[in-house]
Amino acid sequence: MTRYAARRGYTETSLRNWAAAEGTWSGAPGLVRLVVAAPARDRELVVEVGAARIRVTTTFDAELLRTVVAALSAGVST
Repeated sequence: MTRYAARRGYTETSLRNWAAAEGTWSGAPGLVRLVVAAPARDRELVVEVGAARIRVTTTFDAELLRTVVAALSAGVST
């Protein structure tokens, strides 16, 4: 526990106090089972601006998309 706390920048005493305050400290370390969930299926959206098509996934950069759409929209006549 000392190494765990130290790696995160606090003392073992702080960790024990936090756990006691939450009512979860039993005095003995325990084991937990870690299960990594399968990643969500990547969804895709297609944005069309004029003749341009932009494929957008769930990990897109919103600011970059706004910039690209604005740049494309500037050249599109309605």
